[in-house]
Amino acid sequence: MNISKLFQKSEEKEFTTFPRTLETYAWYKPILIMIIALIVTFAVTFALVSIIGIDPTQDTMIQLIYTAISMIATIPAIYIGNKLLYKIPFSTQVAPIRNWNWGIYIKAFIITLLVYVIFQTFQIFAAGVSLSFNVPIVILLLCIILPIFQGFAEEFAFRGLFMQTLGSWFKIPIVAIVLQAALFAVAHRYVLFALISVLCTGLLYGFIAWYGQGLEASSAMHAVNNIFSFLAIAMGLQARATGINEISLLGNLFLLVVPIIIVLLLDKKFNLFGMESRGNT
Repeated sequence: MNISKLFQKSEEKEFTTFPRTLETYAWYKPILIMIIALIVTFAVTFALVSIIGIDPTQDTMIQLIYTAISMIATIPAIYIGNKLLYKIPFSTQVAPIRNWNWGIYIKAFIITLLVYVIFQTFQIFAAGVSLSFNVPIVILLLCIILPIFQGFAEEFAFRGLFMQTLGSWFKIPIVAIVLQAALFAVAHRYVLFALISVLCTGLLYGFIAWYGQGLEASSAMHAVNNIFSFLAIAMGLQARATGINEISLLGNLFLLVVPIIIVLLLDKKFNLFGMESRGNT
């Protein structure tokens, strides 16, 4: 695979500039979609929080749950915006060059999960850390279910809406990937090392979403990452989602890079993404 050729312009449809191929496209429509998405997200979040009765000023776990619910609300919000202005189905919104492929998602999820389990198990035993299982079953279930939807929501927003908006404006994939990653980092408002980690996450997830021409792989990887973050906080292994240092940053980068390398190798050998032309670049 020649990486230097990956970002060359192509006349064929590709992920970041796809909106420009739509008959209903106009440069200002992504802005309208974002406005619609913000309104719908606020309404859905307010309704859900009012019904469930979550107080976001409580402890870290409650704050995480509140944030996850708010982010998940962007899924219907962005869908409605795209449907109204671009008139395209959900499958086209998340995998515009082909239909959503559950096989890609499941394989990427399993690969990432195995890497995380092996790494975290080694880290826990090496550090001699004791786990706390005095966590309500409801919280444990939420730590598994909510991050899956939250991971997809973040990918739908940043590697979907934002990256495709920037791609349709600048017409250069690498510019769209870098800019959306910067937006992704700024949106998290973390301290330095955590911010660097989030920036790298945005870059690598942006790359794999572009490379695979869909959100399946990045959504699966993001889901696993979020699940382990939720569980770490719930079990007392991590006090805050933003609390990482230089060593933690290196560990996070390892957990980002290794699954992506494995997925790329699988694609090269078995054409995981079903994009024959990609193998010839």
